[in-house]
Amino acid sequence: MEPLDFTKRIVDFNRLLEGENRENYVADDVRHWRAVYMDLVRFKEDLLSQTREHLQQVPETQKELAGIDIPFLEAEMQRLRTGLAFWESAQAGPPAF
Repeated sequence: MEPLDFTKRIVDFNRLLEGENRENYVADDVRHWRAVYMDLVRFKEDLLSQTREHLQQVPETQKELAGIDIPFLEAEMQRLRTGLAFWESAQAGPPAF
């Protein structure tokens, strides 16, 4: 069975967010994408925290949550932090070619 399109995107940890362009941007883009990534990082941090708390409350979920969900969320968090780092460093302007 061929994976659905969204499942391919889920495991592409190098993908950009829809509408994001790291090749050509202006100061407003930097502010926008920095805010978007900051919000997503906060959201994923909360989700990870809630998932870990749930593991403590319901140990029977250990195999599913600790074995699948948490590693996935941590990988996704790394992707988002990489995006945030790009936009934080982009405040000086677009990359020189």
